[in-house]
Amino acid sequence: MEKLESLLRRTLEGDRDAFGEVIGRFQDMAFGCAYAILGDFHLAEDAAQEAFLQAYRSLAGLKDLARFPRWLRRIVVGACDRIIRSRRPAAIAESERAIDTDDEPARAAERAEAGDRALEALAALSDPLRVATTLFYIDGYKVDEIAGFLAVPSGTVKYRLHESRKQLRERMVSMLGDSLRKHAPTPEFRQEIMKRIAHWERFKGTDQEKTEMVESDPEWAGLTEIEIALEPMSDECRKIRKRIASMESCHEHYLENVKAVLEMIGTMTPGRILDCGQACKARKKEAAAYADALRTWRTGGALPEGADPATGEAFGLLGQPAPDKLQLVDHLIGKLVDNDYRVYADEDENFDLTESRIQHLDVCNYNWERNLRIVLQEIAAGKRLFDWHVPEGFNAHGDCPNRVSELRDIVAEAAGWAEGKMGKAGEWKSVLGERTPEKRWLVASLCKHVSAQHAAFDGERLLAKPAL
Repeated sequence: MEKLESLLRRTLEGDRDAFGEVIGRFQDMAFGCAYAILGDFHLAEDAAQEAFLQAYRSLAGLKDLARFPRWLRRIVVGACDRIIRSRRPAAIAESERAIDTDDEPARAAERAEAGDRALEALAALSDPLRVATTLFYIDGYKVDEIAGFLAVPSGTVKYRLHESRKQLRERMVSMLGDSLRKHAPTPEFRQEIMKRIAHWERFKGTDQEKTEMVESDPEWAGLTEIEIALEPMSDECRKIRKRIASMESCHEHYLENVKAVLEMIGTMTPGRILDCGQACKARKKEAAAYADALRTWRTGGALPEGADPATGEAFGLLGQPAPDKLQLVDHLIGKLVDNDYRVYADEDENFDLTESRIQHLDVCNYNWERNLRIVLQEIAAGKRLFDWHVPEGFNAHGDCPNRVSELRDIVAEAAGWAEGKMGKAGEWKSVLGERTPEKRWLVASLCKHVSAQHAAFDGERLLAKPAL
């Protein structure tokens, strides 16, 4: 069996199937953990699927791949918390999360009708015992595997299992294993996650937006049908498709990326674009200058004579050093030096904190300079001064308005080429060359991707996509 870290490295290198194997190893564990918290099999399946999707998106931020099991558990717990908050008052006590035999009448009646008293007995256990017991009986996980997932010693898991057996009668234990295995995820569980991952790579947005967009939009459905018909697809086509899926509309070089992809399609040769988190040399140099300026400021001295503009701005906006400011500035320096720097884990996101601004201060963002000044002002003030994603606020994503006109022209010409209307294809007629099935599908995918990311501008549809 291939080692977990090897599968994760392959995933980071773009092998989606490798992550499918990871799901297969951990799906019962994630599902069992979610069920132990939520006490509902359908909700547990939803939480586990969301957790795997988030793990796939955030895997690059996991520095130590060996810690994946415990990291995944935290993501599962976070997904369960969001479900609980959406279904119950926010002020509910933590202790009430355990599902007991006197919970919602409909659920209790459902269990009684199914004769599933073993699950009621499981629900009556304390949280630690319930989680360990569920993981042990749902798929026969070894004690060491459960310990790695829960981030506790193996001896602790053994003790919890021993205590749960004392509280559950022998016959009840046997029934419990049968009941849990009966409700464990089927092969379709993994297939659904892989389908949603594929959709996510093709369209950016929240998980719900991505899924709804693909499932309800006939254009996306049409592209998917063509993709299936093109199988087996060439490796070059697959790689170019990945370049399209990785493009973010908030990138400072989004327009250049669109042009680069069209040139790749013309020669069917995968090339390089600036992905999310990657900036040009000039922007990297600017970020490094601000990092140096902040290091100078935090020494507590006066503004150096002949200081560069970045240092002058840092001193002018931040004022005098103070403990609270210094801690935030240290995080900001970390982000400026390394765009992958994480102030906190993704599941601990709190958009009310200044730390969240720093977390989302991506050096590749077209609005990076404005966002950086907002962060400096808010550090100095010790409070939030600007809203998220408003014209004069902190914008971590969205459209860059000064390029929409040119984008409209470029993609309209590409769409003309895909439809065979060479008189409307402009310069891209010669760049794109022969209209092969794979090329046409890639151009249609690119046009749809760009249009979905710039769905409207000043109340006007950005552009028409080629007919499929």
